[in-house]
Amino acid sequence: MGHFRVHNAMDQAAPKLSTTVSSDTARQEPLGPQELHSRGIELAAKGDHKGAATCFAQAVAKRPGVPAFHVDLAEAYRNLGELSRAAACCQMALALRPDYSEAHNTFGLTLQGMGNLPGAVEQFRRALATKPNMVSALNNLGVVLQELGQIDEAITFFKKVVDAAPGLFRPRTNLGMALVNAGRAEEALPQLQEATRLQPDMAVLHRNLGDALKGLNREEEARAAYLETTRLEPERAENYRDVGLTLVREGQFGGAVPWLKLAAERAPEHPAHWQNLAELYGERDEFTEAIPCWERVLTLSPVKQAATYNSLGWALQEEGRLAEARENYRIALQLQPDLAPAPLHLGAIHEQPGELTEAEAAFRAALQVQPRFPLPYARLATLLRGKLPAEDLAALEERLNEPSLHPQPRAHLLFGLAHVLDARGDYAQAAECLRQANALSVELDKGEREYVPADHQRLVDGLVRAFDTEFFARTAGMGLDRCRPVFVFGLPRLGTTLIEQVLASHPQIHGAGELRLARQSFEEIPRLLDRHGPPIEAIPDLDADAIRRLAEEHLERLTAFDGGQTARIVNKMPDNKLYLGLLAVLFPNATFIHCRRNLRDVAVSCWMTDFRSIRWSNDTNHIATRFAHYRRIMAHWREVLLVTVHEVEYEETVGDLEGVAQRLIAACGQEWDPACLEFHRTQRSVRTASVTQVRQPIYTKSVARWKHYEPDLGQLFEELGRMDRVAAGSSESGATI
Repeated sequence: MGHFRVHNAMDQAAPKLSTTVSSDTARQEPLGPQELHSRGIELAAKGDHKGAATCFAQAVAKRPGVPAFHVDLAEAYRNLGELSRAAACCQMALALRPDYSEAHNTFGLTLQGMGNLPGAVEQFRRALATKPNMVSALNNLGVVLQELGQIDEAITFFKKVVDAAPGLFRPRTNLGMALVNAGRAEEALPQLQEATRLQPDMAVLHRNLGDALKGLNREEEARAAYLETTRLEPERAENYRDVGLTLVREGQFGGAVPWLKLAAERAPEHPAHWQNLAELYGERDEFTEAIPCWERVLTLSPVKQAATYNSLGWALQEEGRLAEARENYRIALQLQPDLAPAPLHLGAIHEQPGELTEAEAAFRAALQVQPRFPLPYARLATLLRGKLPAEDLAALEERLNEPSLHPQPRAHLLFGLAHVLDARGDYAQAAECLRQANALSVELDKGEREYVPADHQRLVDGLVRAFDTEFFARTAGMGLDRCRPVFVFGLPRLGTTLIEQVLASHPQIHGAGELRLARQSFEEIPRLLDRHGPPIEAIPDLDADAIRRLAEEHLERLTAFDGGQTARIVNKMPDNKLYLGLLAVLFPNATFIHCRRNLRDVAVSCWMTDFRSIRWSNDTNHIATRFAHYRRIMAHWREVLLVTVHEVEYEETVGDLEGVAQRLIAACGQEWDPACLEFHRTQRSVRTASVTQVRQPIYTKSVARWKHYEPDLGQLFEELGRMDRVAAGSSESGATI
C-alpha cells in the first residue's frame, strides 16, 4: 500500500465506442485511436492490463502525437512488469510534452519499480513543479522518500496529500504508518482510525491500527483491531498470531493458546507460528505440549538455530527426558559454542543424578563463554552455598551492583547470595536479600502469572463440596484394584523429596519424581463425560466407566516412567493433596503418604527458594493463606476418605530415619532393604530444589531453622504457629489420618 495514480484523462470528452455495422457489408467498422484508448481504459479498470496494452499500442500507432496515449501505455506495461518498455513510453510522452505532470509521475513509479529511487524522486518533483497539488505525485514522492529513510520529509508530503484529499484512505494510512515509523504513534493514531472509518472492510487498515495501538501499549484496543482482521481475512494466519501475541503481552497466556494454535494450523509450514506456540507453552510450564512444537520448528526451519535446540533441550529436561535434552544441548553448542544457556542447563542435568562436581564445571563453562552472564553465578551460589569461593562471591556482588541489571537475573542472584549468607550464619543479610528477591519476583509475575489467592480458595471450596461423604459412598469399588502407585504429597519443601529418595532406594520401588498426572486426570473429566465447563462441576456425574477409564489412562502414563519393571512407583507431587479425593477413588489400594513438618520451617524454606512456578512463595501473606487452605483440605480428607493415609513427620524422619523408613517400606508392601538408609548414594534423577540435600546423609540442621528468621518473619510465624497448635489439637495420633 502506498502509491496511487490519477487516471490521465484527455481534455476532451471521450466519444462512445462505435457499434455501427454497415448494412450492405455486415462488418464492423475499425475503431479509431480515441475509441481504442477508451477501450484500453475499460480493460485496465477490469485488471486486463495485457488487453489494455494492446489497445493503447494500437491507439499510439494510429495517433503517435498524443502524450496521454503513451503514458497510459506505460502504465499498462508497468502493471505487466515490463518496466523498460514502460520507461520508453514515458520518455516518448515527455519528448512530446516536457511539462506533462502525469508522464513524470508514471515515469517516477516506473523508476521506483526498477530500484532507481533517486531518479523516481526527481520525476515526482518535476511532476509537482507543474502541478504542486497533484495528489498522486505528492503521495508517491512521500512513499519513495520513506524508502530512502527520509521519514520527516516523507511525512511532510503525506500531510499535504491528506490536506488536499481528506476523503482518501490511502494517504491517511501512509501518513499514519510514517508517523509510527518515526516513533510518533500518538500522532499516527487519528490518521489510522480515520482510514479504517473510510474503508472499514480492508483488513490491512485494521492491522495497521492495531500495530499503532500496540506501540502505545493499548493492548486491549489493539486486540480489538486485530480481531477485526480475523473477520475480514479468516484464512490469514498472521491475523490470529497478532491476536494471540497481544494476549501474551497482556499476560493472558491461557487465552492466547487457541489463537496461536489457529495461526499454526492455518500456516503449518511456517516455523515462526510453531515457535510462538512453543514459547507460550513454556511460559505455562506445559512442556509436554511445547516439545512437538519445537520439533516442528526444527523440521521446518531452513537454517537450524542453536537457540531452538537449546529451547527443545530445556523442554525435554523439564519432562525428565534427560538423554534427549543432553543431545540437543550438544548440537546447540556445536552450532554456537558461545551459547551460555546450554552449559547452564547441562549443569542442572548433572545436578539431578547427584553429579555435583560435573554440575559445577558446567556452570563455570557457561561463565567461560559469557563472563557477564548472571545466572551461572546464581546457580553456583545455590550449589556451593557456604563453600562458594571468594572470587565467585565478589563477581556475584559486582553483578548485583550494576544498575542496568534486569530484575529477573537480579532476583536469581539475590536468592543465590541469600543461600551463601545463610550457610555462613549471616541471617540478617540473608533475610534482606530474600526480601528484595521475593519483591522482584512478585513484580515480575504480574499478569496471568500473578498468584491470586481467591482462585485457590475457589478450587478448595469446590473440592470440599464435590468430594463429600455421599460421593465416596457412591463411588466405592469403582476404581482399579492395582496397588502399584505410591502418592507422596504435602506442601513444598517439607521433605517429600527425601521420602521419595528413601523409597526409591529400595530395589522394588521406582521414584518417578514430581508428575502432573493427578492434575491431568482431574482436568480430563469433562472430556470423558462429554461435558463442557470446569472439571469440578462434572465430579457429581462420574460413573464407574469414566472412573475406570481415568484410572487406566493414569496408570498407563505412570508405567511409562519405569516400563513396569518395579512393584511400586512413586509420584512425589506436593499438589497431589488437592486431588487426593480423585486418586483415592481411582486407586483405592494405592499407598498414600502425607508428609508434614513444622509450618514455620516450611515457610522459611519456601521463602528462600527460587521457584519458577510456585508463585505464592514470594509473598508472606500468600504463604499464610496457602497454608491455611492446605490445613483445610487435609482436615476435609481426614473426615471423608475411605483409604488409609500414612503420615510422616520431617522432624521424626531426621531423628529416627530407620524407624520411619521401615514403616514406609512396609506400607508399600515390600520387605525391608538396608539400602533405604543409604538413600544419598542412590543414583537417580532428582528435579526439585532439594537436589543437593538428598545427596547428603541425614542431618538435623534444618529443624527449627525458622528461629534464625524470627526478627523478619515474626508475624507470619505467629499465624503459622497458631495453625500448628490447632492442628495438633484436632489430629488423631498414629500412622493414619
